Amino acid sequence: MESQKPKIAMYVKRPFGEKLNASFDFIKENWKQLFKYSTYLVLPICLLQAANFSGLMGGMTDLTAMQASGSAGDNPFAALGPAFALNYAGVIFFSCLGALLLTSLIYGMVRLYNEREERLNGIVFSDIKPLLLHNVKRLFLMGVAIGFLFLFVIIIMVLLAVLTPFTLLLTFPLLFAFMIPMALMAPVYLFEDISLMEAFKKTFRLGFATWGGVFLILIVMGIIASVLQGIVSIPWYVIYIVKMVFVMSDGGEVSSSVGLNFAQYLFSILMLYGSYLSAIFSIVGLVYQYGHASEVVDSITVESDIDNFDKL
Repeated sequence: MESQKPKIAMYVKRPFGEKLNASFDFIKENWKQLFKYSTYLVLPICLLQAANFSGLMGGMTDLTAMQASGSAGDNPFAALGPAFALNYAGVIFFSCLGALLLTSLIYGMVRLYNEREERLNGIVFSDIKPLLLHNVKRLFLMGVAIGFLFLFVIIIMVLLAVLTPFTLLLTFPLLFAFMIPMALMAPVYLFEDISLMEAFKKTFRLGFATWGGVFLILIVMGIIASVLQGIVSIPWYVIYIVKMVFVMSDGGEVSSSVGLNFAQYLFSILMLYGSYLSAIFSIVGLVYQYGHASEVVDSITVESDIDNFDKL
């Protein structure tokens, strides 16, 4: 039985293959809970996001029809109107909200798994809610800080590129090198009771010490997520291609088809929902990469054993 297996410890030095195994074992052991509560949070978002996404793609279809009929004019995007911009903003907003809630949920469930003797067996939403709200607040603050930091870096890169484009040969590799360790920012800030500035410092300390491992986790889990996303996206792409073929052939009359539009909306929900669920692999993978990095750099379990020695 799964309950008889040893608990998957987070703060353990692991070779790359064992980090993958730990991530897959966690998902396999807790897939029902992960699926259940992820669905509760992200499916309603998918319903709204799919409406914006369908409106956005509908605008692109209309643009294609106008171009095919020669009525697009000199500035075709101006013909799309404000609805196109609102749908685009809606897609971005709900993407950020979905990522925020899903990441907060998964980290909260990992923390409950580590703290509870019964792991995630028998948990209810009231068990998750305090950690979820705590993680949402911290993750939102972290996202805002990283956003401003990224904007500042881009401005510096642009100013240097204006002086001479050759600076991009240095700034792009540096930006890439610093972005990889930043992947550990979320587990550092959500699992540890430290300030945002301390989390930044520790993120780079852990991230650069285990840069190769972080990079490999992102690549491998990203490939897995991309494959899963591709599978659930196939129905949407099929109907989109069919719709575009008819648009090009009949001048856009099919773009107003209620049946095709509704089917495209449903497949948009499936595609977005699958994308969120597939992201769980990357989130969990970074959890065990963080645990590995913490043990390599700070020897978390050794310090904990020393602190609790007098209780033995």
